[in-house]
Amino acid sequence: MRLRLSMSSRSTAARPSRRPWSCRRRTGVRMRDDRPGLFELPGSPVNHGRFEPARLTQARVRQGISKTDLAGSVGVSAAAIGQYEAGVNSPRPDVLDRLAVTLSVRPDFFSVGRPLARIDTVNAHFRSLRSARVSDRQRALATATLVWELTFVLERYVRLPEVDLPKLSPGTSPADAASALRRHWGLPDGPVKHLVATAESHGIVVAVRPLGEVDAVDAFSVVIVDRPILLTTPRRSENVFRHRFSIAHEIGHLLLHADTGEQSAAIEREADEFAAAFLTPAASMDVALPQRLDLAALDRLGRTWGVSPHSLVRRMVERGRTTDSSARRAYQRLAMVNDPAADPTSAYPGEVPTLLSKAAELAADHGVAVPALAEALKLTPAQVRDLLGQPDRRPVLRIVGDDA
Repeated sequence: MRLRLSMSSRSTAARPSRRPWSCRRRTGVRMRDDRPGLFELPGSPVNHGRFEPARLTQARVRQGISKTDLAGSVGVSAAAIGQYEAGVNSPRPDVLDRLAVTLSVRPDFFSVGRPLARIDTVNAHFRSLRSARVSDRQRALATATLVWELTFVLERYVRLPEVDLPKLSPGTSPADAASALRRHWGLPDGPVKHLVATAESHGIVVAVRPLGEVDAVDAFSVVIVDRPILLTTPRRSENVFRHRFSIAHEIGHLLLHADTGEQSAAIEREADEFAAAFLTPAASMDVALPQRLDLAALDRLGRTWGVSPHSLVRRMVERGRTTDSSARRAYQRLAMVNDPAADPTSAYPGEVPTLLSKAAELAADHGVAVPALAEALKLTPAQVRDLLGQPDRRPVLRIVGDDA
């Protein structure tokens, strides 16, 4: 799935201005020498007392709560919630406090004064066109906007890698797009050793969000103010083959479908074709694939190229090495392999995104710790650490009763 967002009409912010940098690190993340106040928008003084209707929509949708359920929790009518979100009325201070408690945000989260990526203007491509409900897609999108806001905060202090994607001519085929990206990124003909790190080094933010937030859409991409963000779930990332293919699929959307709002099975097939061509180029596969369908050989080849035997079976069909009927039998045999120890993905560490967490570490090294980021976002430090993918390492207090 791929979608594009525009900035809120309430915000005049553009991409952070380019300033001198210091403290270059091997990750490609650098720290600013001069550090302006977060979200200080020229000509737009911060007004923390004014209510931003779109913030209520963002928080409510991200929690997956309907207007009716939210109204019942805070003691107002569903019509009142609708009026708050439409900007017709603003909630009283006591209602605002109850909204914050119910939606697990600070009361000042709802204030104006910082850039906001609205979720109501999108071009979306969903991999599953039928199973994901509109509410699921909106919830995933609300999470993506918050990840972007964190990225924007960090960019006020740390220079992230520049977005580096080639410009393609209209009508470029998925295979040609894959070849163009490999050339543009200077990748060798062999396997892409760490796709997530490669994408991050070229300015694409990758985040793995927990099930319950974006699980209904599994993986998707969004472009907000020219910054591509790819979100996946543990259901994808815990299988490194599936994760790599998903990341490549979304990069395909960024290259091939950046300017279209069309969503169709054909669009998704093109992204799949791109992923296959990018991860397993045809010329290399013509040399590497066995002459006949041999699952053991494909298992070994998959370990080298970081792709699943299933995808290599499909590649054999595409390269004329086997038939569709033989491929179907191979898929059935692969489905019967239930021993986790025999899973070739166990040979690979998971491809874990690190760009945001390393940027936060660099910012902290120079005096901008998580609490400062949390203050800019109007979130709690724990929520910021969650967005950064940092586990909660606090010890757990357990109370044991007398009858235990």
